[in-house]
Amino acid sequence: MRFFIGSLFFSLLICTAKAQSLFQPYDCRPEVEIINRIEVEKRLREQAYRDSVHEAQHQLVMLQREAYKKYWLEDTLNGWKTWKINENYAFGKDRGSLPMIAELQALHPVFRDKVVQLIERCAQKGIELALVETYRTHSKQAEYKGMGKAYTRKGAGRSKHQYGLAVDVVPVVNGEPQWENKALWRKIGITGEQLGLRWGGRWRHPYDPGHFEWTGGMPPSQLAQGKLYHPKLIELYPCIEADLRMLNRYWENWEAEQASLANNTTPTQ
Repeated sequence: MRFFIGSLFFSLLICTAKAQSLFQPYDCRPEVEIINRIEVEKRLREQAYRDSVHEAQHQLVMLQREAYKKYWLEDTLNGWKTWKINENYAFGKDRGSLPMIAELQALHPVFRDKVVQLIERCAQKGIELALVETYRTHSKQAEYKGMGKAYTRKGAGRSKHQYGLAVDVVPVVNGEPQWENKALWRKIGITGEQLGLRWGGRWRHPYDPGHFEWTGGMPPSQLAQGKLYHPKLIELYPCIEADLRMLNRYWENWEAEQASLANNTTPTQ
């Protein structure tokens, strides 16, 4: 009997000890530390990726800047005469009698870099983009205005094209422009928007999926006054003032050239 009572008492002690251990607070600190460490490592990897992308973009911009400097130094007087142009129906659509300027160098330096990135990113997706029109003169804008609302609702001086801040493009497949491929336009449009560009494919009147523009936060009134950049841009583009002075001179030459063509007089030399 004593043995039985002793065994029972011992069993009760063991059960009590186990019960107490079950109700002991669980120490989860090691697991929390592991989770925190994983999150920290994840954030560090993400930051490293962002830094590498930023550095790659910076290097691309610097390489482009060097190329542009070389371009400007080659001919600072008549460089505008070498700009690429597209004649009417170059891409299967009536675009008026005056030639379209289709030169990347004719664009605002900041916007130009974004257009280069748009073309490159689309190329990485297997989409070939062709430049239809970049800078546009007052005479060309007036011609479009005279062709009706399907072309533009803005008169001379009111289009971003006239400040080198807009571009018209078209995807090309097997040498043929794809004006009606909405699925393809959407891929291009989203790519442009990711670069901070405004896409004409979001417009209803007129729907203009080939159009991209950028203002840099500058209202139309400032653009009309010749204020083409925000002071903060000098940090990224130290030569922006010199570039824009040269561009303005080239633009003025093209303005005179196309005004002469529009008036059926002898083009300026």
